[in-house]
Amino acid sequence: MNLARTAPHFSGILLFFLFFSFSISQAQTDQCAPAGQFTGSLQVDLGVGCLPLKVKASSGLRDATNIRYVFDYQGGTVKESDLTRDPVFTYRKPGLFRILQYSEQAGRQLRACAIIQVYDTLQPEVVLTGCLTKVTLSIPKAAEYQYDWYSIDWGDGSQERLAGGAAPSVSHTYSTATQRVISVRGLHLYGNCGGTTRVAFRPDTQASAPVIDQVRAISANAIDLSIRNSNGNRFYIEQRVPGGAYVRTTTRPETTNPVIRVTADTTTAVCFRLVLADTCLQATPSAEVCYAPPKPPDPVPVADSTVFMPDAFSPNADGINDRFQLQGLLSGTARLTVYNRWGEVVFFTTDVLTGWDGKQKDQAVPPGSYSYLLDVEKPGGNRIQKRGAVLVMK
Repeated sequence: MNLARTAPHFSGILLFFLFFSFSISQAQTDQCAPAGQFTGSLQVDLGVGCLPLKVKASSGLRDATNIRYVFDYQGGTVKESDLTRDPVFTYRKPGLFRILQYSEQAGRQLRACAIIQVYDTLQPEVVLTGCLTKVTLSIPKAAEYQYDWYSIDWGDGSQERLAGGAAPSVSHTYSTATQRVISVRGLHLYGNCGGTTRVAFRPDTQASAPVIDQVRAISANAIDLSIRNSNGNRFYIEQRVPGGAYVRTTTRPETTNPVIRVTADTTTAVCFRLVLADTCLQATPSAEVCYAPPKPPDPVPVADSTVFMPDAFSPNADGINDRFQLQGLLSGTARLTVYNRWGEVVFFTTDVLTGWDGKQKDQAVPPGSYSYLLDVEKPGGNRIQKRGAVLVMK
């Protein structure tokens, strides 16, 4: 800091300023440390508060001039660029801060300091444990917030103050099952400020467990459970392989109709059920719902490997075995000729898959045995003939 620039026309004062600056920088590294040597008068309108904290500094001396500030003085010498003449400053992070003030009075360099306490406004993490219409509220990380107390609005017109501590907790009972919004505000004693958390709670008058509506495989090791939880109760998911014991997972939130993904081997069967997390409700587990991996697809039939002609059929229009037709997958083309016992052709077709309906010229043939010739031409040009007999039944 070049103090000579503040009084260029007074050589005696200049020597004093130079000596003062030199002695400060050499004899001490912290200009706010030595007690009883502050000759100025620093006043701050708000020395304690929460983020963001806006302060306004001033001098208590009426005739003080050339007033400058360092609002976050860290110790050591002060450069000209560290100084500001603006008396208003906003702190945007929590902690203890020091304000260093320089001023002049009747040619004397004055100095004063003040400490500012800025509190954080962290929203307290709140854990609710419900049992019918009773809820227990706890703040497990209270030691991290350092609030002196917590103001609780239960959402039903009731308010309560909870002292701070390692892990404070308190219980409240509602008169009805209407959903409430609970507001928890952490407060610092000095400044009367802090952060607020709001969380919904639905009192329950029925101890009914949620149910699993659907299980659906997502990947080789993940299954989605579609759950119906009309009362919004907290619950566990339990799962097991068929014949094994149930294994419990972590607690699930109070959600009405969630879809929850669980880790499971989808190449084997696995079963699930839901159990209420609050044991005071004394509800039985939900019905078991199992997942079974899909069956592998049937093998694709190989052409000609299963081709055959039946040895009997009953063309009586009952919808069962009414036609004499080729069965199986055939490669190539085929012709079917049917003969009566005198060797006369009673039926001929190239549509062997549709086959014969047991009629000759739209008239039903008499029951009995008929011979046939199946003439097959393969894609390569080879011909295969199959002869046999078929029994026409009533």
